[in-house]
Amino acid sequence: MKKILSLACAACVSFAASAESEITWLGVDHNFGAFDEDHGAVSCDFRFVNTGDTPVTVIAARASCGCTRPLYPSEAVAPGDTASITVAYNPEGRPGRFRKTVSVETTASNAPKTRLTIRGVVIGAQTSVAGRYPVDKGALKFRDGAVMFGRVDRPHLKTVYSEAYNRSADSITPRVMAKPRYVDVSFEPKTVGPGEQLTMICFLRTGETEEWGLLEDSLRVSDGSREFTVPFTAIIQEDFSSLSDDDRADAPAASLSAGAVDFGRIDRSGGRVSREVTLTNDGRSPLEVRRVYTVDRGVGVTIGRTTVKPGKSAVITVTADPSAISGDILNARISVITNDPADPVRTIRAVGEIF
Repeated sequence: MKKILSLACAACVSFAASAESEITWLGVDHNFGAFDEDHGAVSCDFRFVNTGDTPVTVIAARASCGCTRPLYPSEAVAPGDTASITVAYNPEGRPGRFRKTVSVETTASNAPKTRLTIRGVVIGAQTSVAGRYPVDKGALKFRDGAVMFGRVDRPHLKTVYSEAYNRSADSITPRVMAKPRYVDVSFEPKTVGPGEQLTMICFLRTGETEEWGLLEDSLRVSDGSREFTVPFTAIIQEDFSSLSDDDRADAPAASLSAGAVDFGRIDRSGGRVSREVTLTNDGRSPLEVRRVYTVDRGVGVTIGRTTVKPGKSAVITVTADPSAISGDILNARISVITNDPADPVRTIRAVGEIF
């Protein structure tokens, strides 16, 4: 009797072992490639085959974010049958590269949990891209209209990053066609795919330019089919950080006879009018005038000398051309840059009324 029971138990164990719940996925990763946001949601099917001996049920499918929606069969999948899980991705407002996952739970003993992955690149719609990259340079859209280096000591190296986006359906390998000698540019990546972001890395070497104060220039860049200009600005200032207390005590000291010149009422047809301001060196060593300039239209400025000995002065002449001034108010700013470590940039205001 015991032998009969043992044989019966062995038969039950053998049957349970043969009744496996098993599935085989035909793929767990899908790449949509590059597609337009305007085309709306995209979807793909992930299929699996019930390769076991018992029915299998999909318990749940959970996406990693709300932009991804999985749909799965509610009924059990019989042995030998194939089932699909459809995964849809909504690209609205999501330009650029993406990678999303869906976690699937089933009753299969060999795959109770499986991670499905979708990926691709969304070529942003015009409205979506314009909000993030408003500067139109053809296929490339830039976040900023100019490269702004800000204030940079001389001689120093300054690096800034300019972000762009490829809204075309083709890969772009940008090249710099023309640039000043004191600026270098590289692109990361060197070739940017459709719908992907690009970083233009700009290096400014202030030791290789003779300019002081406001520096304005531009780059000529090609996207392979057209060229465009990228302007840049910087303010070049002197580095006094290495001066000792004794150096500062013996340094030059600049002072102006006036912080503003008032032209009063100027006849627009009456020709140019000039006013003078005196720059004096109250320090102990020569005062070097690095630059005297203005960016305001209709105003010019000159200085009598660029080296002013201690106790001496130089005359700054400010000239207004009323015919070149737009509007009826003159309100210009003149910058005077010297090697005075205490106050290297002085400002003179030019004001008046045009009639």
